[in-house]
Amino acid sequence: MKMSVWRKAFTRTPLYLLLILSSIAMAFPLAYMLVGSISTIPDYISRPAFPYPTVPDFSNYLLIFNPQRTDMLKWIVNTLIRAAWYIVIPATLAVLAGYVFAKLKFRGRDAAFIFLLSSMVLPGIVYQVPTFVMMARWPLAGGNDIFGQGGTGFMNQWPALLIPGLVSVFYIFMMRQTFYSIPADFEEAARVDGAGTLRCLWSVYLPMLKPVLTVLVIFQFVGIWNDYLWPLFVSVSNPQIYVVALGFQFLSTAGNGLKNMPNTVTDYPFLFALATCSIFPLVILFLALQKYFVEGVQGFAIKG
Repeated sequence: MKMSVWRKAFTRTPLYLLLILSSIAMAFPLAYMLVGSISTIPDYISRPAFPYPTVPDFSNYLLIFNPQRTDMLKWIVNTLIRAAWYIVIPATLAVLAGYVFAKLKFRGRDAAFIFLLSSMVLPGIVYQVPTFVMMARWPLAGGNDIFGQGGTGFMNQWPALLIPGLVSVFYIFMMRQTFYSIPADFEEAARVDGAGTLRCLWSVYLPMLKPVLTVLVIFQFVGIWNDYLWPLFVSVSNPQIYVVALGFQFLSTAGNGLKNMPNTVTDYPFLFALATCSIFPLVILFLALQKYFVEGVQGFAIKG
């Protein structure tokens, strides 16, 4: 028996070594970024392989979150508002549409669902130009007439950041497949007790959908937090509605001016501090929801 235990440990040792080395390789860039963000430029130049600081320097973070020097707090609030909007509305629509396509029977249901799925064939970037034109030609907005002419529409205004993409076909598909995996016995028992459709959704299905909804929340929050291209198109001329990604890009180019440094110097520690600030909320969100996230990714399972 001892031989079998040793043989098993010996055969698994290479696997463990591979996993350890892979973990180190993936964690090294993060460690490099964190350590580099509290270093000075001389520290980075003298130790570029791993720029650990002689004395930790948090001046980059103090500058980033200084309300008199940057609008970081405003950018974070703007992004959180947008993230909450794009979590609540698409999630609500996905749950309702998923229930309709999975549990209700009506003529043309499958054809309508296939039509929705067909919109996923094209990459999202294809819709950028038509959506931009739609926002710029929105009737009676931004000086436009009833035909969408003469003004700027919703350009550089909040609606351009809140209207596009409210319906996600991918999340509808995900909810539909999850509803399919839930036995009908739960809803039938609730209806016997007098529950209506909305009551069944709220009291029966939503608790079971928690893992999948967690996946949706994480995906949406990460997508909105990192969204750069669309805000660049529609809000670049209005700093009051900048989001985090756009603000970080602005700070990455204006950082030398804020620190009274010539533009010929690349301030890598400042860039590392910006990168750390950009990923920190995402790490916190994942750590808080990782239990449900793993359950949602593995697939829905009914526990009896």
